[in-house]
Amino acid sequence: MVRGILVVMLTVFVAVMGCERKPTDRTPGKVTSEDVRRDASQAVDTAAEFSQQTKEEFQENLDARLKGMDAKIAELREKGRDLKDQAKANWDQKMADLETKRDAARTKLDEVGQSSAEAWKDVQQGAQSAWDELEKAFQNASREF
Repeated sequence: MVRGILVVMLTVFVAVMGCERKPTDRTPGKVTSEDVRRDASQAVDTAAEFSQQTKEEFQENLDARLKGMDAKIAELREKGRDLKDQAKANWDQKMADLETKRDAARTKLDEVGQSSAEAWKDVQQGAQSAWDELEKAFQNASREF
């Protein structure tokens, strides 16, 4: 019974709140140039803020993935430490290639950090591409074991 009363009260409350009319400071149906300027300015500010947040999220995500990859590379390097002769030379070459790609991904991450909120989307593609190459090189090197 109490539950029923609470449900009814909540329904009435939601209905009343949803029906509340908000006062407007302009004539309905008329849009002024001031309305357009204000709304356009808000839209630009909102878009810039969204772009900045997206950039920061991408940057944090890529940084975390690179730190994880650094740990994996260190483990892989340790596994190949006892190789001899030709196998060691091939392994060292693969590790050098892997570390070069890791450095390129880190450089791209730095470029993302230095880019403006408006221009970072262009840099994002290069950073993602560098990460993809690093991941592919890691998979290739880790298959050796």
